[in-house]
Amino acid sequence: MKIYQLRELTTEDLKNNLKDNYEALENFRFQHASGQLENYKSMSNTKKDIAKILTVLKERELNLNTNLNKEKKS
Repeated sequence: MKIYQLRELTTEDLKNNLKDNYEALENFRFQHASGQLENYKSMSNTKKDIAKILTVLKERELNLNTNLNKEKKS
């Protein structure tokens, strides 16, 4: 997902999305260990998505980028 798409989601949706991504990453790790993983890029993409979600959650916790959202809507 793109960062601007994540910023539009609610905090609850972000937490659910984060949980789903952690579960997907765990499944990718098991598939990789057993040699069944076909798309290795999916692991790194999932890790990047997790990092993006954590970044947006931290921004909301610290009340950062609130000006950016208001300026873009205007």
